[in-house]
Amino acid sequence: MRATSDEDMGAVIVGSGKSGELWEELNPRQRSYLVVCYQHDQEISAATRGRPLRKSATVQRRELPFSVRADPAFAGYTPIQEQLRSLGIHDSGTGATLRALSDRGLLLLTEDQVEVFPLGLVPRLLVTLTRRGRACARAGLGEPPAAPSGSGELLSPWLWRSLLKVAAAGTEGLPETDLWGRSKFYLGVGFRPQGVDSRGLVDLVPVEEDVDGTSYVKEFRWRLTEEGRRHMNDHLADYRLRYPEIAVNQIADVDR
Repeated sequence: MRATSDEDMGAVIVGSGKSGELWEELNPRQRSYLVVCYQHDQEISAATRGRPLRKSATVQRRELPFSVRADPAFAGYTPIQEQLRSLGIHDSGTGATLRALSDRGLLLLTEDQVEVFPLGLVPRLLVTLTRRGRACARAGLGEPPAAPSGSGELLSPWLWRSLLKVAAAGTEGLPETDLWGRSKFYLGVGFRPQGVDSRGLVDLVPVEEDVDGTSYVKEFRWRLTEEGRRHMNDHLADYRLRYPEIAVNQIADVDR
């Protein structure tokens, strides 16, 4: 997933209304935290669209691991921390920033415990975006308001762009390294991000080459699966209406 910088957020047209006003009240650090949490929240949402939800409250509430209260040498960093660090935002001041977002009703803070070797059980901080928090992030990013219920099978903008890249590559396939960020975990066959099966819209397939009568795997490439082609055929018009800013050109693999 591409990190969103303060420059990116300053370049968008902030949505009007109460959500836009609330966004304007946030300082740059608070905006960065909210946007990164929002992007991870949407990843989980995209992974569960069109699939029966598990009964786990964590999946239903989309609780996001923010940090583990242990030495990073043992616990490492969560995906949210990694993305914030890529923006040059480190842990100093985290508590005050999260409290400010929580006080505005943009997210909820909870804790559970997780096993970290060799320390045993240690506290883990979880964040959950509220409806107000998602609306504020959308306004700040210039995204349209949440779609009405019933359109939940559609992908988020960044996953839709990733799917278009694979479709545009046709039967030749997209080179393995050209599917950037975390999109492969949410679109690719066999992945289970956050413990939820991926959408299974693309697959990494081997490309074989024959040398002196012997076949060997030369490389791997991403191609649409049958489910991916069905999804695009069924929803192409919906995507054009929902994301008019995303050009849909040279789709070679949809009808194959």
